[in-house]
Amino acid sequence: MATYPAPLPLREFCPLYYLLNAIPAKVQKGFRSVLVYLTALDSNSDYMAIGSSIGMLYLYCRRVSQMNKYNIEGKCEAITAVKLLNCFDDLVAVGTASGRVAFFQLVSPLPGRNKQLRRFDVVGLHKSTITALAWSANGMKLFSGDDKGRVVYSSVDLDQGVCNPVVFFEEPSAIVQLEYSQKVLLVSSHQRSMLFYTQEQSHHQLGTKPRKSNGKFGACFQPALCKQSDLVVYAARPGLRLWRTDVRGRVGETHVLKPLFNQDIPQFELFPRSGFNGGYRPSERQLGIVSCFLKEGWVLSWNEYSVYVVDCTNQVIIGGLESSGDIVSVSCTENEIFILKGDRDILRISNCPEGLVSNCELHHLVEALEVAEDSEQQWASLGTMESRSSSVTSWESAQGMFTATEASTSELSSSRYSTITQEDFQQELVVKAIKLKKKGKRRRQGKRINTLKDSEEDFKQSLHGDFNLDLSYDPIRPLGYSPEPEPTPSSDEEDIYAHGVPSSASLGDGLNALSLQSSSAKQEDEETQLLKADQLAESWMGYTGPGCGILSLVVTDRHIWCLDFKGGLFCSGLPNGSLSWQKFEENVHQVALSPSGSLLWKVEQKTMTAYACGKVTIKGKRHWYKALDDTAFVALGDDTAWIIRSNGDLYIQTGLCVDRPCARSVKVDCPCPMTQIAARGSVVWALSEQRGVFYREGLSSYCAEGEHWKYDTVSESQGLEPICIALGENNTVWAFDTSGNLWFRTGVTAKNPQGEDDHWWQVSITDYVVFDQGSLFQTLIQATQTVATATRAPVERVAERLRVAFLSQHSQCQPSLISVSTSGVWIASGRNEFHVAKGSLIGTFWKSIVPRGTASATKWAFVFSSAVPAKEGSFLWLGQSRKDLFCIWDKNLQMRPFTIQFPPDIEMVQLSACRDALWGLDHYGRVHIRTLSASCSTGMHWTLLDLSQLGHVKFLSLSCGSQNIWACDRNGMVYFRVGTQPLNPSMMLPAWICIEPPEQPAGLHLVKIQTSPNDRMLWALDNRGNVHVRVGITEEMPVGTAWEHIPGLQARQLVLSMRTAWVRLSNGEVARRYGITERNPAGDYWKKIPGLVSWLAVTPMDELWAVAPTGALNQRLTKTLQNNRSKNHGNVGSLSGEELEEEWEVI
Repeated sequence: MATYPAPLPLREFCPLYYLLNAIPAKVQKGFRSVLVYLTALDSNSDYMAIGSSIGMLYLYCRRVSQMNKYNIEGKCEAITAVKLLNCFDDLVAVGTASGRVAFFQLVSPLPGRNKQLRRFDVVGLHKSTITALAWSANGMKLFSGDDKGRVVYSSVDLDQGVCNPVVFFEEPSAIVQLEYSQKVLLVSSHQRSMLFYTQEQSHHQLGTKPRKSNGKFGACFQPALCKQSDLVVYAARPGLRLWRTDVRGRVGETHVLKPLFNQDIPQFELFPRSGFNGGYRPSERQLGIVSCFLKEGWVLSWNEYSVYVVDCTNQVIIGGLESSGDIVSVSCTENEIFILKGDRDILRISNCPEGLVSNCELHHLVEALEVAEDSEQQWASLGTMESRSSSVTSWESAQGMFTATEASTSELSSSRYSTITQEDFQQELVVKAIKLKKKGKRRRQGKRINTLKDSEEDFKQSLHGDFNLDLSYDPIRPLGYSPEPEPTPSSDEEDIYAHGVPSSASLGDGLNALSLQSSSAKQEDEETQLLKADQLAESWMGYTGPGCGILSLVVTDRHIWCLDFKGGLFCSGLPNGSLSWQKFEENVHQVALSPSGSLLWKVEQKTMTAYACGKVTIKGKRHWYKALDDTAFVALGDDTAWIIRSNGDLYIQTGLCVDRPCARSVKVDCPCPMTQIAARGSVVWALSEQRGVFYREGLSSYCAEGEHWKYDTVSESQGLEPICIALGENNTVWAFDTSGNLWFRTGVTAKNPQGEDDHWWQVSITDYVVFDQGSLFQTLIQATQTVATATRAPVERVAERLRVAFLSQHSQCQPSLISVSTSGVWIASGRNEFHVAKGSLIGTFWKSIVPRGTASATKWAFVFSSAVPAKEGSFLWLGQSRKDLFCIWDKNLQMRPFTIQFPPDIEMVQLSACRDALWGLDHYGRVHIRTLSASCSTGMHWTLLDLSQLGHVKFLSLSCGSQNIWACDRNGMVYFRVGTQPLNPSMMLPAWICIEPPEQPAGLHLVKIQTSPNDRMLWALDNRGNVHVRVGITEEMPVGTAWEHIPGLQARQLVLSMRTAWVRLSNGEVARRYGITERNPAGDYWKKIPGLVSWLAVTPMDELWAVAPTGALNQRLTKTLQNNRSKNHGNVGSLSGEELEEEWEVI
């Protein structure tokens, strides 16, 4: 018989810093700064909705870990109520302090669901503050109540896009709570609770006795799949009483809870916080707003002073929260309670950490496993791995809690994901020649519990499980293979898909790659031979950490070592299917291992003594040798130990091996106190207390100590403030900075310890769906700050606040958040997660360019690019205002810029260029054309284009392709024209063809249009920043067939190369669209790159240029860092240095 873990107590496992950090603490309103207070809260399994004092709704998608914000247009007023609904379309309703009610129909990536965000307003009926909202289960009814007692019923028809509100009834006192079920509306006001039957238009009061006192006492339905007559209501009463009534208001039971409150109430265990002083507690306890929670008979009650969970069946108080400050709002999901208190603090109370399956869910899962034992054997070894394709799913889905039970069944993968067998993961994730038929056979064997039809044709259409990806080809320029990473101008990685060369030419003749000239059939055939390898090559896999947070992470050739905040040291073999954690040691302050894993040291808590392990064995007895007292930090090389003492002195031990794990310590001079050392091979780097970076010169196999320390000026000139450093494979050094950014440098050797780069390369660690890059690491920064007990005086530096201490002792510990081994690059976060990139990574550096003859302080306003007539490379057109324009050739930046004169008294509001023409749109809406040629590459004069055939149409935006022109007017209408010159060869004026814009709600229209340099793509932005793409564009149909909305972000600027789309967001961040092909013009997902810009440009060959926020002209350089396992794969020698980026795995 299966044994289940005992129910866990309700507690706070970890603060929600990742959520709070995504909400600004203040915003700028004109010249004044306005604080942002959080005022309302609601949650379900997919979303968290948070209202604010500035009228902004913050909606956090828990599936993809992304924060979106929605503005209630008009007067900036506080949101006082929010309500989520998860039905066919996700809906969220908000109410404000002035009585406005609005709701949003959210965008869903699922087929057949809503693809365009829509807002509906309920205006004019409420005249005072909204206090309660309630949805019907199908989303067709919305009820709202205010503090004057008025309840409004809104009939919603999403298909027709209409919302019809009417006043439902009015109470003499403020509405406290609303709930709706089975055509019955349950209304609680300050004076009474009522049941309204919407079909019969009648009502009943709950009970016959009036309340002894008025107050915020709520009532709720007991969740159940039943008919109306079986509905059960729980209603709070004064004096700690709780009624249980039927649907007619007849009281069946009265739970007198006062005797339970006379005893000690078990308090929810909260995560330690600094500076928390508690809050006011009234002399007399009361119930408040109520809802059912977790189990049948459990009721959650809260008011502004307290929260209680009561088991009415067994007459027991499960837990409570008192004297914790002002409670603003409380919401609960199946096993979670979210508490908004104070100005902006949110607590999560649950019986399991976020992202893990609750105990009750676990029981059902185990039962299901026992029933489907045969099927489970096919994927029992999967562990917590979760396959991910272009759409990113939150790791806070079911990952299982089997680490607590040590059951024979392994951790479960969420049902959202396709199942992948152990055999799938044992395949080496490399690029090599494949045969599709053989590959298909192997895939089918691994999907016995998948619902796909077991046929080869279905398999070809659905490469991997539920994702239904088409086999497609991406163009890659064949370049010489370089074994060493080389910087390349901004040419980004092709995609997250690994590319391989198919061994069969019959893999689909219809999938042609995009090419500059469609007539170059030979080049096109070569490009179509490059196949996206199977989807497993870009899978994201999820694991859960073993303990309470992650303070140090060390990865050796064979094992992963994890030290948690409580001093627990855990070990697991490198994942070949799942992680199997074993507790190795307790009371550990710091851990260090050699790269091979043969040497292991620990620093013990309390005594701060360093011990060396005699023989590193996972099981069995271990012998520890005392190495040194008063130790703050240890770093192990292959045969050396570098030790930082508590007083800041530095020591070294040499000649270490398995049989001699420690030796005599020798003092090493250092210029300043160090906090962290990284050692590998004959290279040593160090981090000082002031975040200065040093490296050791003169190390060799004959001189393990080296000669002297040298300050790293590169880090200083770049303004890098690391919180930890690490040396890795392939002669690399890595750093985490205080903003949560990851950096690397290459060529770090004993002869050249500072490396070959004159700057750090930044690695993007964002998710596929755009989110705030620093949020992951801000979580760590603030989570570790809460448990820190620093022994030194506080310093006003973020980096210093990262110095963490354990709860059980007063010494500091330097976090080790990054480890680089042969298996990949591993990083840790404060949410008990790891991240690993096993394939190639792309480093980014924005290089400042000063055109010859211009001052370095010149502030540029814009830059755009075009192909060069009769030459390779691209023209860069840049200006400082609307009245000037300069042109430079990107292949010779030492040339002086050409100056292009505008027509007299003309300001150009937009410019666009192609190989043979420069088009300008002036402030009067007129179009000017400048013809370009090989003999005169910047043109001779401007020609005013005749737009008489368009009547009174005024263009707002235009874009040049190689042969066609696109434009949109002030009403959002789209226009198409063949020919880039003022007149066509027959001296006729080409006609403008009007194209219908996308279907959008009232008030939305296109404002910017952008075509690719080869006329194969057309993208557009509307006045809300939503992105749209034109599908169906071919040589035979250059105008396309339909519009498609691209969800995921709102952009301020859009630019296209011949291969993909780039956008600039309102905060200056840059994102790229991946997966764009002829068959999939909309692509698959957005992904950010490092850096902030105020203007963006891309060349036809996908090289990025930008204007920095300071006004400088920047060029994006990239460097590909390849894992050893990604190199030398036979047939892949023709791929460029930017070939692969296997991306991150979330653990």
